[in-house]
Amino acid sequence: MSKKHNKSFNKTPMLLAMMIIATGQVGVSIYLPSLPLISESLSIGHADVQMLVTLFLVGFGLSQLFYGPLSDAIGRRPVFILGQGVYLLGTVLCIALNEHFTALEIGRLLQGLGAGSASVLGRSVLRDSYDGKQLTKALSYISVTASVMPIIAPVFGGWIAFHLSWEAVFVFVLIYLVAIFVLGWFILPETLPYQPRPFQPSLVMSNYAKLMVNPQVIGSASYNWISYLGAVVTLSLFPFLMQHELGLTAAEYGSVMIIPSAGLMMGSVSLNILNRFFSTSWILFLAIIIMSLSGLWLMMTEMTVFNLLFAFTWLTVAQGLSFPISISLLLGPHKEQAGAVSALSGSIQMVIAGVFGGYLVEQWVTTQDSLGRFYLMSALIMVVVLLMSQIRRFGQGVSPASDVETPSRVRE
Repeated sequence: MSKKHNKSFNKTPMLLAMMIIATGQVGVSIYLPSLPLISESLSIGHADVQMLVTLFLVGFGLSQLFYGPLSDAIGRRPVFILGQGVYLLGTVLCIALNEHFTALEIGRLLQGLGAGSASVLGRSVLRDSYDGKQLTKALSYISVTASVMPIIAPVFGGWIAFHLSWEAVFVFVLIYLVAIFVLGWFILPETLPYQPRPFQPSLVMSNYAKLMVNPQVIGSASYNWISYLGAVVTLSLFPFLMQHELGLTAAEYGSVMIIPSAGLMMGSVSLNILNRFFSTSWILFLAIIIMSLSGLWLMMTEMTVFNLLFAFTWLTVAQGLSFPISISLLLGPHKEQAGAVSALSGSIQMVIAGVFGGYLVEQWVTTQDSLGRFYLMSALIMVVVLLMSQIRRFGQGVSPASDVETPSRVRE
């Protein structure tokens, strides 16, 4: 067992990881309340303005394939500086040429390409610094940042867009990024647990190919992919349902969206308690049940602000339970390639959310009822993944009920 298990929990790496991850997550959703306003201001359709979300997420996802192995090779700190610099460049472009939709699209893509470093580095810093139960504990806290920020950010985005303008939202993000960049420059240490090594693209591609067919990697990460897709689809649909159909202003929408963050806090806190008594499999099953009930609620009730928020809040409870477990199971066995594993997982997650999520919002998930059916389908997929992982572990001669995929057990 690692010596880290015997030490008291050091919160500094966790706080640094929260700071890093927050920069990427802000870019995902702070603009969502502004989408109807951008659509009206630039005279573009719903499908076109949705590209501002899709391009960011695709850039966010694909860039992680580069940042992850690069951070494993040369270190976490240089990659932070590079990624945040690209993020700042994209934000400046959005501000300078905000009257041109094509420039906004390019700027959002650059923002995503830069923000991809944040997700990789946040998780890698935690993997560098913690093991076993401490890693799960740190991830349970970091999940609050990774999942709450896309919900809290629209509060500020909606308020700024309503009282100032949608263009002012980009200015706010620029100020925020500059502050984080300066802070990171001065206080972010190098956490790489070994000496830097040359960056070899051919080895990186070979490694990704192996990871892509690794059942442990795909199975562990898929819980997070599915729940994140659910959140992105919801957050992309809600501005149009609540503002266009239910009559909320951008500021009012931003304010009510603070409520689901309570669900994430509830899920995260509950995980730290439940983790003492139940296996990860049982906790994941509980999260799936909660997701299913959220879908049924949407399908069985009329469309009101309360019913939409109530269902989404319980979905975020499920996220708070499943996200830390998913990432802990994913990264636990991969001490010396945490960046690459995190990058692959994050890349697939963002591309799925950006491409598939954009398609769903445009073509299928357009009402409260269809959103409920989407939740149920997502829960069903997660059940299948969980059962397959149990069968795989049983085939390896391990009791499915045991908590075998915690990092310490995997190493044993």
